[in-house]
Amino acid sequence: MMMDSEQCLHGAVAKRREAGGISLYNLPMDILSTILSRLPINDAIRTSVLSRKLKYVWCSHSNLTFDKITMRKTYFRPSKGYFQALMDKEFVTRVDTVLHQHSGTGVGRMEIRFCLDSSHADHIDSWTSFATRSKTKDFVLNLSGVSKISFFRHGRIMRMVREPYSLPSQFFSPNTCSFLGCLELWTVSLQLPSDYKGFLNLKRLTLVDVSITDEDVQCMLSKCYLLEFFEIAYCRMVTSIRLLHPLDRLMHLVVDICPNLREIELNCSPTTLKYSGTMVPLIFASTSKLTIVNVAFLESQSALSYMVTGFPSTSPRLETLTLFCNDCERTIVPERPFKFTYLRNLRLELVISGQEIRNTDVLDYAHLLKIAPFMERMELLMLMRCQHRPYCKEDGELRIGLPDQHAHLKYVRISGFFGHKDQLELALHILRSSLVLEKMEITPKLEITSSCLALRKFNYQQHYVDGHQVATEFVCKADHCNVVNVVKVPVETATEA
Repeated sequence: MMMDSEQCLHGAVAKRREAGGISLYNLPMDILSTILSRLPINDAIRTSVLSRKLKYVWCSHSNLTFDKITMRKTYFRPSKGYFQALMDKEFVTRVDTVLHQHSGTGVGRMEIRFCLDSSHADHIDSWTSFATRSKTKDFVLNLSGVSKISFFRHGRIMRMVREPYSLPSQFFSPNTCSFLGCLELWTVSLQLPSDYKGFLNLKRLTLVDVSITDEDVQCMLSKCYLLEFFEIAYCRMVTSIRLLHPLDRLMHLVVDICPNLREIELNCSPTTLKYSGTMVPLIFASTSKLTIVNVAFLESQSALSYMVTGFPSTSPRLETLTLFCNDCERTIVPERPFKFTYLRNLRLELVISGQEIRNTDVLDYAHLLKIAPFMERMELLMLMRCQHRPYCKEDGELRIGLPDQHAHLKYVRISGFFGHKDQLELALHILRSSLVLEKMEITPKLEITSSCLALRKFNYQQHYVDGHQVATEFVCKADHCNVVNVVKVPVETATEA
């Protein structure tokens, strides 16, 4: 009986194959190659055991990503729950083996992501040589071993014990680098040769934890005529990013925590800017095209004050603004502040600090409704680093000013709402002033996402309970249009920060 069942099953499978008329093995080689190129390199290599026809198809794989996952030693083991650790020697051997068997043609993207240093220079030299010989368009050399999110915490320790790999001068020769369209370098040392002619077709350049001088940064930028995206992060030697030569095509600029940076002056007109670090002069040829700005300050700075007197106010067409600040002092808003007539989306991440006596007043941020009259979406993510005191009637009457009659604000989200008196007053002011408000979400949970802030694991359970109670009692009571949603944080996640 069992044999009959198996024969029926095999017969049914055979009929379906015949009816379909299409088999993986019958596809043309170019289509097979395209299919395999969509697989990670390790999975593409494993297809070589399926048939003679598939044995060498992977050798023209166009997307080569080498990291601890694709070069791992074993598959996931449910009994252990973890991949077996991959040592640097094993990683190097596996990459060497793959590249030795690869055809060296048709490589669109090549990524190397593993913690390596100068002791592996011979191998890395051969990999960069492979990338140049194969005319790779996108090349990523990430020798940090960590992600960008965790780099700020771990990068400095890694640098202390490892001598970074130094890119060979041949990498920058005109004959080898003219095909590059995207280049990412992480945790390497870079010194441009005297005959450097530039990356003639480069559109995206990322430098993370790169040992490079101000002069070489300037030289690279000045000779990348098609550059559209430039990112520089955690480069400790860089003190100035300055270039008077026009960068006509540069549209996107990212500068992330270069600790010794003192100035940025570029002859360009970017459309997006992301900056984190200390406050430095930001000078561009023009900010008339700038529509998206994301700024995070490591030092104390009033967000409201910076908006009306700092860099954002020089951007007349700014549409989306994200700003992280440690707010320690009261903001004095000028009588005729700058108005953001194009601003539609605003996200403020605010750390409100103070000891026994707090100098800040959250209600000051009601001015946002005046300086951004066409704003449609506003997010206020707060962390109250001060004495916890939720509002009660014994604290006195709530300040209720005249509403601002804002005619465009549709969505508001307030997080980190611990129920402080000035937090409550701001929420009520926004609710009463917004004529077309469709939704206001209030949650006591901390949602600040800035990588500049390492939150300690305080127990905020009581803060969350108080915030929910105050918002429910006072804000919901004032909600006559049924637009307020107060989120209750579950007890099991109340200690998250």
